[in-house]
Amino acid sequence: MSKILAPTLPFQTGIPGGIHDGKMIEIKGRIPYGAERFEINLMAGYDQSSDRVLHLSIRFDQHCVVRNHKQYDQWGPEERQGPFPFSFGRDFTMLIAAERTQYRIAVNNQHCWNFAHRLPMNRVNSIAMRGFFEVFQVEFIGRSNPRTQTVPTVQRGRTRLPPVYNPNIPYAYPIYDGLEPGMMIHINGRPSSNPHKFTINLQRGAAQYPPPDVAFHFDPRFFNRSVVRNTRRNGAWAAEETYISHFPFQPGISFELVIRVEADKFSVSINGRHFTDFRHRLRPLEMFDTLYIENDVSISSIRFS
Repeated sequence: MSKILAPTLPFQTGIPGGIHDGKMIEIKGRIPYGAERFEINLMAGYDQSSDRVLHLSIRFDQHCVVRNHKQYDQWGPEERQGPFPFSFGRDFTMLIAAERTQYRIAVNNQHCWNFAHRLPMNRVNSIAMRGFFEVFQVEFIGRSNPRTQTVPTVQRGRTRLPPVYNPNIPYAYPIYDGLEPGMMIHINGRPSSNPHKFTINLQRGAAQYPPPDVAFHFDPRFFNRSVVRNTRRNGAWAAEETYISHFPFQPGISFELVIRVEADKFSVSINGRHFTDFRHRLRPLEMFDTLYIENDVSISSIRFS
């Protein structure tokens, strides 16, 4: 999978295969009326303090698009010349194309700006977006670079899945190539101080409508101290599994949850102890390509092994 659908801003995710000559990123979205600014960053890291290899700041209040980079917490010289191709209430498609010496950036099929490399493009491992706009889709176009080993690209024949730290909830993490036996998903988080419930889904895609199929629904409910496990197909939930020996979560207390994908089941451990198993009901596993988390929880990290 190379598409992310309808992410919630602010948003940051890894770029499969990194950035290299010929790699392109297509962003489709819409500008709401009254927006002042939004930004798109190609990052050398997974938090806001990381170097920004390419910074695009779309400024309606100044009617310009600022291009820049940031290294060691210091901004470089701004580039402001060129067109301003955005309008309130209008959809747009932005294409960022990496070339050997520069990035070429087009909007709505019209070339707008070039940005010469200031930092090596092979340092880029994530894209981050924030501000006042709606994102419909982010698509990564082009394979990983077979000529460089500076960007790790493959793990067990699959796209390597980078860690994510402190994502905004709800959050959809794209699992490129889908689930496979042997995969382990490590989630560190903390329920809110007065939680009703929180939800972890392994599902097909990130679109909200129609409701995506869910291979594994894990739903801790504080209001009745239950943990519901289930599947959803064609918009309909199947029979719930609810038996547990104890309720392992507490308001405001951090937890570590690990989901192991096995050949015949999902196996869940919490704080280093096995908690429950859930046998597979929907197949093939690889068609389930999104980890989705919502409701009354904050997440400090997600990583795959």
